[in-house]
Parts: sequence; structure tokens; C-alpha cells
Amino acid sequence: MGDILWHLPTRYENRGQILPLGAHLVGQSALIQVTISESKPLMRGKARQVAQGFDDSGDITLWQFGRFGPTLQTGQTYLLFGEIREGAHGLEMAQPEMMNSAQLEAILPVYPSTEGLSQTKWRTLVAQALNVALDDLDELLPSTLRQREGWPSLLVALQRIHVPTLSEGVPQRHEPAYVRLIVEELLAHMLALRLKRYEFTQTAAPRFYQKSNLYQRLLSRLSFKPTGAQDRVLREIQSDLARGSPMLRLVQGDVGSGKTLVAAGAALTAIEHGYQAALMAPTALLAEQHQRNFAQWLSPLGIEVQLLSGQQSAGERRAGLTALADGSAQLVIGTHALFQEQVVFDRLGLVIVDEQHRFGVHQRLALSDKGTHPERAGHRPHQLVMTATPIPRTLAMSAYADLDVSIIDELPPGRTPITTVLVRADRR
Repeated sequence: MGDILWHLPTRYENRGQILPLGAHLVGQSALIQVTISESKPLMRGKARQVAQGFDDSGDITLWQFGRFGPTLQTGQTYLLFGEIREGAHGLEMAQPEMMNSAQLEAILPVYPSTEGLSQTKWRTLVAQALNVALDDLDELLPSTLRQREGWPSLLVALQRIHVPTLSEGVPQRHEPAYVRLIVEELLAHMLALRLKRYEFTQTAAPRFYQKSNLYQRLLSRLSFKPTGAQDRVLREIQSDLARGSPMLRLVQGDVGSGKTLVAAGAALTAIEHGYQAALMAPTALLAEQHQRNFAQWLSPLGIEVQLLSGQQSAGERRAGLTALADGSAQLVIGTHALFQEQVVFDRLGLVIVDEQHRFGVHQRLALSDKGTHPERAGHRPHQLVMTATPIPRTLAMSAYADLDVSIIDELPPGRTPITTVLVRADRR
């Protein structure tokens, strides 16, 4: 029943109110009453008749298709229902549905559907579900919140959306019934993610409590120093790694802000404690780029960086899988190939996901499952996900409620500032 009640209409057909012609109706399905000023049959093409209609507000061209159906007569007045579009010479309606005054109905919802499931069937199912809901519908939002915000009860909100009345008109997205449902859906989403986060943190994870000497050795070899923002974010990560429960942290920073160095610092912390780290990239090209960068940084420290992607030869792939299983590969960088069943880690302690928005929660968890080992104290690896996409705080709270968020808000010296702009699709 719940799935039916939350299957909301995408639009409405107002079949109970006659609307005057006008440009404001373009793109809408509307009920109009027009008098035919001219009609003529067409002998060519798919249309069999074109007619001109008018009311006190304007004119409209009416097209009839197919061999059967009513013919509009000059001088007669008709009630017609259909979608109004902008044509070459003004308003148009194709294949209008002819109605009489006895057929006038209220506002009808139009639901997303599939083949074999008609709108009439959907409306019947929704009516039955609403009837059951009269006695069996849990109210989740506290009455104090609903009274403060002016929101209706859940039953009243669903009745307004599914069975609108002519007196109240077509439901609008900004009115209390819709707002209440939107808030409840977002709240349910956030609570589900927080519950998933809580369940995740109840498992054990390896505790990396020592500062990484390997990271300090890496910094001594670089020609630049990390920014204050990079140091701050890495301290937040290291604090998570020392807790003994799985880290779930999102690092957001513009392109060029230094997320890769922060990821390297986290990976070196895990490696120094005897664990493996895995970095997952959305494309083979990006995985290869990461592998080159990390190999250049870490190979002088005696750390093997393994690449694993679907584009490798069978021999390269077998060698990579063997190195992961026996623990000789301390850092692996790959694509979706890391999910595959035959990929087995010896001691996975940290999962790093680049371009977080390209992967879902289940994909992150699938890679995390690779680190579970019932015979060890650390049953799940830590997770660090990164993105260059600017994420407003409120959106991050909604979309990534299962993650703590760190922001690298400082570019290294000499870097050109990043400008984010909104561009119309026709100017791309």
C-alpha cells in the first residue's frame, strides 16, 4: 500500500474547468469551448481535417487524424480536451477529445506508468489504497512540527495530491501538502543513510594510531609543501583512522587543490601499519594517471603500486591478483575491476574512491566488503571518498548523510583560481 500511496502524479488534467484560450496554456492539457469558424477536409498527408476555432479570448487550429472519429462542423460549438501547443500560426491542438457537459470531471492525476497499466487502473489502485489508509496510516512527523510549519497530516496531504478538488485547483509544488511530503521523503532518506552509517560503525576496523613516517619521507622528497587546508584535512582523516571503527569521510576540493597528496598521506598511514590500500577511479585513463603519479612518489620509498583494470592482458592481470593476495602489492589502483569476485586482498585496511559521484553507496560497500576477515580484529577497512564537484553543505547533508565531510578550501601557491559558472545547454 505504501508504494502505491507514494507513487505521486507527474501532472494533472483539469477536465472540470473550461479555460479561455491564451499563450499561458501552451504545453498544458486543457478543456476549452470553441466555435468552429472554418473547417475543411484534407486529402493528403496523415491529417484528415483541419479546423479553426475561437472563443472570446483567442483562436486555435484543430487537427484531426485517422479515418474515424467526429468531424468538426462550421458554426458549431464544442467542448474539446487535449494538449495545446505553439504552432506556426498560433495555438494548435491535435486530435482533441470531444466531450459534452455530462462528461465534465474533476482534476485527474496522471501517473508514471508502464505498458499494460492504464491511468484508470492507477487511479483505482490509489483510491483503494487511500481507503485502507483511513484506518491504517502511521503519522511520522510530530504534531508540534506540523503545527509550527502549517503542514497537513500525512493522510490529508496524500488526499490533496492524489484526489484534488476543483475548488482547490491543481496541486502546486510550493503548497503545504507537497512540501510536507518532500520533507518527509528527504528525512527518510537521511535517516536511512544515518542508520546505515550507525550499523557500519558498529563493526571494528584496524586502528592506525601512529603518525606516518613514510608520509614525512614523501614530503621531504617533494618540491612543494602542503597547504594549511591539506594539513587540516589529513589531520581529520588521521583522527578517524585512530578510532578503531570504520572511517567514512568525503573530501571535497577543486581540481588542483591537492586531494591526491591527502589520499597518499592516508594510504601511507595504512601501509605503515602493515595494511594494504586500494584506490578506485571511474575510468581506466584516470586509474593509469593515478598509478603513474603514485608510483613516482612511492616507489622510492620501497612501496609497490599495482594497477588493476579491465584493459590489462591476462598475464598482467594474473600477476596483479597474485600480488594483492600475497600482500606484496601494498597499494592497488583500479577501476570497477576491483569489485570482481576473483580480486582478493591479503590485508585491506583503506579504500579510497575518486570521483565519488560516479559510484553509488552499494559499490563503495562492495569494495569495502573485500576487507572483511572474521579472523582478524579489523573486520572492515576505512573508507575515504573524494570529489572535485562543489557540494553545498545542505546537499552534502542530504546526499551524503552517511559520510563526514572535509573541504580543501585552499589552492597551492601559484595555482589559477577555479571559477564555477552556470552555462545554458545551447552554449556548451
